[in-house]
Amino acid sequence: MGCACAAALFYSVVSIYRHDRFASDAYDLGIFDQTIWGYSHFEIVRNTVKGVPNLLGDHFHPALIAVAPAYWIWNDARVLLVVQAVLLAAASLPIFWWARPRLGVVGAAGMQLAFLGFWGVLAGVIFDFHELALAVPAISFGLYALLERRPRLFWSMFVLGCLSKEDVALTFAAMGVYAAVVQRRGRFGLGVVALAGAWFAITIGAIVPAIAGRRYHYWDYPSLGPSWTSAPLALASRPWRVLATPFDKLAKLETLGATFGAWLLLPLVSPVLMVAIPTVAERFLSGNPSFWSDRFQYSLPIAPILAFAAIDSLSRLRGARLRGLGAAGVLACGLVLSLAVIRPLQGVFEYMPATRAAAIDSCLDRIPPQAAVAASGALVPHLTHRRRIDPLFRQEHDRYLAVDGRAGRAPGYRRVCKRGGVTVLRARA
Repeated sequence: MGCACAAALFYSVVSIYRHDRFASDAYDLGIFDQTIWGYSHFEIVRNTVKGVPNLLGDHFHPALIAVAPAYWIWNDARVLLVVQAVLLAAASLPIFWWARPRLGVVGAAGMQLAFLGFWGVLAGVIFDFHELALAVPAISFGLYALLERRPRLFWSMFVLGCLSKEDVALTFAAMGVYAAVVQRRGRFGLGVVALAGAWFAITIGAIVPAIAGRRYHYWDYPSLGPSWTSAPLALASRPWRVLATPFDKLAKLETLGATFGAWLLLPLVSPVLMVAIPTVAERFLSGNPSFWSDRFQYSLPIAPILAFAAIDSLSRLRGARLRGLGAAGVLACGLVLSLAVIRPLQGVFEYMPATRAAAIDSCLDRIPPQAAVAASGALVPHLTHRRRIDPLFRQEHDRYLAVDGRAGRAPGYRRVCKRGGVTVLRARA
């Protein structure tokens, strides 16, 4: 518990420090802040940052409604950063609990710290807020419940995971496969697969299109065909092409190496790794280079699975001393990758000074709370508690403009304030 609390505090401080220095962005903190701020007022507001009437038609994450009461305590975008920090830190608890009887207290603490310091988790912490913050503890507690055969906890996490993002259902489907194949719980496992598969298909085939008014558009998998319905045929007719796709780019190989290398490749010899197959496939079959990157939030869902798989592999070693050395090796290797190789926290101390950030804040305070604003990306999440806040590239007849950079004029606008390299303009008419 102490490690988790310390990590939650560290994650919160780092992410708030980053936001206060205007290093957060419209995508994704501004997007989620506007929608969840609306939930806190019992409304579904149009998400003008993303440019959609209802953010549930972009990705299906109704579990974010549960975060809204946090705004009643602290009505600020930074509350999302604290919530994310607590959720990610809490995801480490089942890892410690499951490792303790297998590796001892010291070994379990080492594996918990390896998760908390994993570069993929730190990359998620440093990249604003994302709905996957809810999925990570759902996966961690859900996998723990599966391995310990605690059905009530499992099904509650199943619901939370499926409501945190549509594709998390595939991870729970993989847990069902594990239950059927490894644990020999055929009826339970097939039931999980059927429910998760049905939920995934209904969500992206019916629910999201009904809300968005268009078909599900997050599909960029050339090796699997033009749409998600073509994937089974592609797998059946061209399996060699699909299997080769995750290894066809150097960037993919580097990220895969760092992903498994942080755990001394131990997950590769554990059957628990089959739970990670949907997440790995989603990332490395994609045609979007961002998915292959060692940045952003894309490594978050796989992180707890890798931890459990590594623990499973270590538990098979003979001798407590050998298992303890293995846990220490995992922690050391993970920290080296996080602190010396990938370094997701590298730019934290290179942000703007507090004096400049305070000057920008004082300038933004000149904008009335209800006014429609178009702003540069780094300014958007500081202005999203309103019904109309547009990214500057999409501005159209906004009452105010908040511009970060040298541009200090716009036709039809007069300057209200210019400080810290930011200019606030107001429409003349």
